[in-house]
Amino acid sequence: MLFVGNIPHDVEKTELVEFFEQFGSVLDFKIISRGKHPNFGFVVFNNSEPVQKILSSRPIELFDNVESEGRRMVRYPDAHQLFVGNIPHDVEKPELMDFFEQFGSVLDFKIICREKHPNFGFVVFNDSEPVQKILSSRPIELFEDVRLNVQKKMTSGCVLI
Repeated sequence: MLFVGNIPHDVEKTELVEFFEQFGSVLDFKIISRGKHPNFGFVVFNNSEPVQKILSSRPIELFDNVESEGRRMVRYPDAHQLFVGNIPHDVEKPELMDFFEQFGSVLDFKIICREKHPNFGFVVFNDSEPVQKILSSRPIELFEDVRLNVQKKMTSGCVLI
């Protein structure tokens, strides 16, 4: 069984089964709906070989074609990502991406906004070298008075259960 996160609400079970069939025979796919948050689910294969194939071929892209209206879901390896905490509320995504470009090529930055506490997020690089460079350069200061909490990303979007 394989956990699959960040499933868009408009994706049907049949589409997911069809996608995962490229890796092996799918016995079932259960989708858990989460209201306004992205859905998640579990795909069950007839053996463990497809799971290993998926985990070793990340990032996984779903629906990157015209027929499915260009929707895509990308999974990046954890080694290419970094947790970033203590992000001030007035700092925007482009500013953070520019800041982290000094360490390496930034592919994405996801910010999770919180009202009463500083924001946090995840920066995604094109490889693991910038992550290691940042971790060995701690503390990381965004501004003179703002020290970012940077940590190795610990969990993955696809986890073997």
